[in-house]
Amino acid sequence: MHLRSVFLLLLTYIPLVLSVKGDGKVPLNAPLPADFDQQNREPPQTYVLSRWQLNAAGDEGRLPLGMIRYVKSALSATFTPMVDGLAVDKDEKFRVGIFKGSHWIGGVRTGKIFQPNTLGTITLHVDEKGEIFHIEYDSVEWVKEGEKPDTEIIIIRPFLGAQPVLNKPVVLTAEGKMAPPKNEEKTFLQKYWWLLVAGALFLAAAPGEGGK
Repeated sequence: MHLRSVFLLLLTYIPLVLSVKGDGKVPLNAPLPADFDQQNREPPQTYVLSRWQLNAAGDEGRLPLGMIRYVKSALSATFTPMVDGLAVDKDEKFRVGIFKGSHWIGGVRTGKIFQPNTLGTITLHVDEKGEIFHIEYDSVEWVKEGEKPDTEIIIIRPFLGAQPVLNKPVVLTAEGKMAPPKNEEKTFLQKYWWLLVAGALFLAAAPGEGGK
């Protein structure tokens, strides 16, 4: 009886092991949380938005502002704040951004945008593949009416701009003069229209069958 139980346990465990491919994807038979990448069945990309003084040495004084969860296939993102309303000098300069691997992307802002009476906006710039290559943090003044809205996230992706309309290239002869235009190939109607007209006139002039 004991051996049978162990055997059944192994049969249950083997499919689970085989479903784990090591590629970060959730098995097809497993339900996904709402913020997962439903298309690729992967967890969202997670980044911590941080700020720290521009004149600080290294990572000294780095403060996590919140967590960004980004779904590449859907071009959607959410932000969960970690700290809010901390008083800072309006004129002090801060680095604001995220670490993507070992690469930091972001910008420099003054403490004016971190005041309690402001509403934050995060702008994610993504490339053709949906990967984040730049991030901006800004804010606007908040007129205190009702509950304070959440931080807004804007995603900007590249788009194809207006394409130039080019004229036909100028063809010159060996002497440097304009080459004569080539005669374009005529269509069947352009070549034999007169035969069609003559045939139509002949049929119209032909006498009909008498008495019918």
